[in-house]
Amino acid sequence: MDSTYLLGLGWILGLLMRAWPQGAGWGWGVPLGLGLLGSLLCRRRPRLLRTWLVMGLVGWAAWGYLGWRQPFPSPTDISLLAPQQGISIIGEITSEPRLTRSERLQFWLQAEQVLHADQTARLVSGKLYVTTDPAITQKQDLHPSQRVRLTGSLYLPSPALNPGAFDFQAYLQRQGAFAGLSAQEVVPQAGGRSWGGWTLRRRIRQAFIRGLGEREGNLLASLVLGSRAAQLDFDLQDAFREIGMAHALAASGFHVSLLVGVVFVLTRPLAVRAQQVIILAVLALYLTLTGFSPSVLRAALMGVAAMAVLTEPRLQGKVKLNPLGTLLLAAVVLLVYQPNWITDLGFQLSFTATLGLLVGTAPIVLRLSFLPPTIAAALAIPLAALMWTLPLQIVTFGRIPTYSLLANPLLTALLLPLLVAGFAVAFVALLSPGLGSLLVQPLTLLLTPLINWVGWIASWPFSSYYTGAISLLQCLLLYGALVAVTFWPRWQRALRWQGTALVMIGILIGPGLWPGPPVQITALASGRTPILAIHAEGRHLLMNSGDPRLAERTVLPYLRQRGIHHLDGAVSMTSAGSANGGWATLLPALAIRQFWDGGGVNAASESYLRSLSAVQSAGIPYQVLRPGDRIPVGERLSLQAVHTNPLVLTLETEGSRWLLLGSAGTNVQAEVTGSPLLPPQIDWLWWDGGAVVLDLLERFQVQAGITSGPSNETVAAWFRQRQRPLYVADRSGAVSWSRRGVQTLRSSLD
Repeated sequence: MDSTYLLGLGWILGLLMRAWPQGAGWGWGVPLGLGLLGSLLCRRRPRLLRTWLVMGLVGWAAWGYLGWRQPFPSPTDISLLAPQQGISIIGEITSEPRLTRSERLQFWLQAEQVLHADQTARLVSGKLYVTTDPAITQKQDLHPSQRVRLTGSLYLPSPALNPGAFDFQAYLQRQGAFAGLSAQEVVPQAGGRSWGGWTLRRRIRQAFIRGLGEREGNLLASLVLGSRAAQLDFDLQDAFREIGMAHALAASGFHVSLLVGVVFVLTRPLAVRAQQVIILAVLALYLTLTGFSPSVLRAALMGVAAMAVLTEPRLQGKVKLNPLGTLLLAAVVLLVYQPNWITDLGFQLSFTATLGLLVGTAPIVLRLSFLPPTIAAALAIPLAALMWTLPLQIVTFGRIPTYSLLANPLLTALLLPLLVAGFAVAFVALLSPGLGSLLVQPLTLLLTPLINWVGWIASWPFSSYYTGAISLLQCLLLYGALVAVTFWPRWQRALRWQGTALVMIGILIGPGLWPGPPVQITALASGRTPILAIHAEGRHLLMNSGDPRLAERTVLPYLRQRGIHHLDGAVSMTSAGSANGGWATLLPALAIRQFWDGGGVNAASESYLRSLSAVQSAGIPYQVLRPGDRIPVGERLSLQAVHTNPLVLTLETEGSRWLLLGSAGTNVQAEVTGSPLLPPQIDWLWWDGGAVVLDLLERFQVQAGITSGPSNETVAAWFRQRQRPLYVADRSGAVSWSRRGVQTLRSSLD
């Protein structure tokens, strides 16, 4: 069995090394090197020696296999025509349309033809991420397998330009797509199918909604069939995620295990063959309803293996099911079928959670023997799953759900009867939607307290603790510690679980204790809204918040990626427009200890006044700066106001002198050019990328520049002619300066 484990782990290791961006060139050597090392250590055991060598070869083959199976644009891929305005494309919808957080309707399209202005058609291929205004399709019943003609803007997806930001380009590539389309016109075409698994999902969802209402009906559909089956409110999704219960909304092994268990008990009086046929039919139906997600497929394979051992008379008493071996076999089979699932977060979490339940539940129950068995099991199950998914959660999200251990046992008491009843009503709704709508109504007695409890727990302070991003090496070391304490008796005896926990904490926080640069200044890629983050000697200062959208999608992810839970200072450089309308969005997520602006409230925009009101309502000390006023940050860094409303500041640190223009226009620039508060020379200029008075550049001999958005061509030419660096964050990604040098998220220099 050890040999089988090694070969399976070799396959998974080879895929992981190819999926790791840094391992695409040399990762093949890791499984080969590990195989050679293992064979040397086992040279006195010929059989194990050969197994290690084969394991290395299997890992090397997996590395090459993933490279062969990775999606890439074909010569006729639609993405090769991007970017293009006013393009008309005919294709087939391959997913159910869904509303995004931006209130846009989104679906996937398999492109078939591009229509030219003379009505001639060109055959194309490829997958498109399509968004459109819901009002355009209000009277159309768009569904999978439907052919449509779309007219709109074809674009290439943007990569992540800020730390912690969503990488849209990588997301599309994982789905096998390389372009997106913003559609202004959607016209149904002849052809396509009007049936499929989506019709069954829609039939059940509509029965639930008619019986329970929109909010509760969509929640029950998500709980029973997974997130693909319903359009659940985003606030409810966020609440489940905050308390570590997001797995309840995704069809997973928990759902499959519960469903198979219920069917197994109900069919026990029947003949063995009838029982097997019914269980397989139920599994096939559930796979169809959930859309064949990787986590459900993994659970279904394990369920089929368990069913065979439990129900087949010829195997009973002769074959003992090895859960770990079954889990590994299921993972390898699925990763041979679709190796790109190695990067699917749902697959990863499902695999690690199941592994944790198999190897961690019994030891934890044993250590909780002082509690009643029911309570011990209720605590051990979520704790085992949490321990084995935690490294993956931290490396992906940089967060720990604080109340997960409390929320899981508490809410599972509601989820179990809700899911069992939901499965039954869903089956009835397939046969008779009207009867299903009637039978589902009593479930509101469970759904209402579930919604209330989830919202209540999510509202508690510090419902999530943001650790900051950790490296892949830290993640692997964390899993290495878990594997060692689980499978190596010597490690168990030497450190036990308490010592292992200390080792894991050391792996987690150790790199953070290593001294970084005392001062770091980061200009975020935020378009024409300049946003600057300053970190000096453990103090954090943020200049401008952006509008609520920027605050939520750019600023908050950056702060969380850095593990920042508070701001020592917040500066609003302008009260005009929406450049500082996002402070109200940031306030619930982190504490702000001091707030400054340049005044000008009488001419402030409504969005800024709302933010300022939220700041004052929170009791945050507020000060209006005047020319010459200083902002205390630290001994190594000095900030001084030169002009107010909009604010223009000078910054001196580590021997470098900065002028922070922000979004100040040329009239303000001309005014501050003669200010005695400016230094004789400016090493770094930071602004939004708009026009800059050339006299300012010449008089102070600006040595380098950083812009948040696209740079003005005249100014860019001035820097090029003098061979001085100009960093454009919207192209290079976030720009970070320290005395060690300048780093960009993506190497690019104007």
